[in-house]
Amino acid sequence: MRVLWIGYGQAGGKLANTFVGMGAVLREKSYDGIAINTEEADFAGLNRIRDKVTIGRYKQKGRGVGANIELGAEIAQKSLSQMVDGIDKLNRRLEPEAFWIVAGLSGGTGAGGAHVLARELKTTYGKPVYGLGVLPSATGMPAEKEVLYLSNALKSLESWRRCFDNILLLDNQQYELGEETRESVEKMYGRINKDVARRLTLLLTAGGAKYPPQEVFDASELKATLGKDGQISTIGYRGESLRSRTRFWRKGIEPNARRLEEFIEESINVRRLTFPCDISGSKAAALVPYGRPEHLFAQAIIAGKAHLEQEMKIGEVRYGDYPDRRGTELAVATLISGITDFSRLEQMKKRIEEAI
Repeated sequence: MRVLWIGYGQAGGKLANTFVGMGAVLREKSYDGIAINTEEADFAGLNRIRDKVTIGRYKQKGRGVGANIELGAEIAQKSLSQMVDGIDKLNRRLEPEAFWIVAGLSGGTGAGGAHVLARELKTTYGKPVYGLGVLPSATGMPAEKEVLYLSNALKSLESWRRCFDNILLLDNQQYELGEETRESVEKMYGRINKDVARRLTLLLTAGGAKYPPQEVFDASELKATLGKDGQISTIGYRGESLRSRTRFWRKGIEPNARRLEEFIEESINVRRLTFPCDISGSKAAALVPYGRPEHLFAQAIIAGKAHLEQEMKIGEVRYGDYPDRRGTELAVATLISGITDFSRLEQMKKRIEEAI
């Protein structure tokens, strides 16, 4: 699928930059990107995105909006023509099949303004506009800041659902490692961004596999899975590197049919989802195993697909395989759309009540 990534705000810009960079590494010509922000300093480090638009200069002088989502929405509304002008140039060059707006849900710029832009793009271009919203990790935050961030996330998500065709949620708290790792915040966010970019890129580029697949998973299958009613989605993933004869000292697996089936089953474990939830009752799903052609065992894929259908209680899981002769891992990406379990959001509401 050809995608124009729109990084809106600081978190969105960094994540969109990761997507465009991953596309370049994979030599994918189906990605392009633009960064939009009220804070000029946040453009630093976006080395993969050439087009950058600063909005709200008339009011904030390029100094951002803090965590004020109302101000973010106001600036977005007054800057629509400026943003669309920047996007239109890339739209004509890439002719994307979809726009994907990426933003943090707890700040001010992206959380407050992304849905305003989404509504305008749908009206202007008539193409699907998907969102990738990042939920905050509030661990260790002062109570006042925690309440603000969690409240912003819940408020902005409500606005987003009215304007986007589908919203993929990325819960930073789901990705946190134990404190004993002494992982810096910067490294943690870099790890998270690469992980979600890997998952979604596998799904988005499966239809363009250079080696003929057993079953094609193309853009139409992805669009059908995502739907267009503001549904919420999550992506599960399970993968491991292959054992190499030339690098025998490194860890790796020896693929077989049972292991692939296990990977499919494990990909929907709640701990492997970008947004933790009970997937039963969800409206749609898509399954894409990736690996060398000889490791994509048809019977294992069919058995794994049947397991997902049973677990989710839906009629059919869309699927396709992604063969790569030069692949160095066996992996499975599972997209779950139209989820109905929002207990994680209820936990956030409860935490706000406790902290006030």
